[in-house]
Amino acid sequence: MVLDVEPMYCAEQINIPENLGEVLKAYAKEVIRQQPADIFEFSAQYFAQLDQQEDEFMDNSQWQVERDHVFKLVYECANLKSDDIELVKLREICEGETVGIPSKAVDMTLELILAEEEGKVQWRKYVIAMCAQVSGVEDVTGFVRLLMDPAMFGNDDGQLAKEEFITLFDWWSSIDQAISAELKEGLFSALSSGPDMVSYEAFLDALGSAEAETAAAPAQ
Repeated sequence: MVLDVEPMYCAEQINIPENLGEVLKAYAKEVIRQQPADIFEFSAQYFAQLDQQEDEFMDNSQWQVERDHVFKLVYECANLKSDDIELVKLREICEGETVGIPSKAVDMTLELILAEEEGKVQWRKYVIAMCAQVSGVEDVTGFVRLLMDPAMFGNDDGQLAKEEFITLFDWWSSIDQAISAELKEGLFSALSSGPDMVSYEAFLDALGSAEAETAAAPAQ
């Protein structure tokens, strides 16, 4: 009798490609952003394009943004003492020697907020969109942890005024398609009864309550 047995491998025999994590991360972000009706068709087209532009996609230095990039961008923009900034000036700051954000990442962020090449943009809204490119920001909790950093928008204790948090989170929810309108409404409702300053821990508690409420709600 011939047995059809799956081969067993030990850890030493498994070779994980060097760029697998970055490729899958970029793919997952595109799926979440575009919400394709047919995931199989979308995947086939995505990886076909990836194969054609291998060098561009594999070299994540062309679009990857680090936390320090964003911290420096916030510092430079805050010094302008204005909520709005000319896009030409914003691009100059982003790609300048001090901040050093890759031009591809700048372009991708502008696409996310649907900004035109001319005119002004709210620089904080741009920074929020830039967080989608930041290494380590995999989901909403990673975003909020970054948001609360004192070098970002948090105070010295890593907290944000409730009103400001709601504004910034609302911007993020327009980018992160994993955040439903019901979840956002539940989160804001849970935060409304809390203190005026929102901490990361308070956010997690409110998010947990909102997720439980959303899961318990009857299907429409």
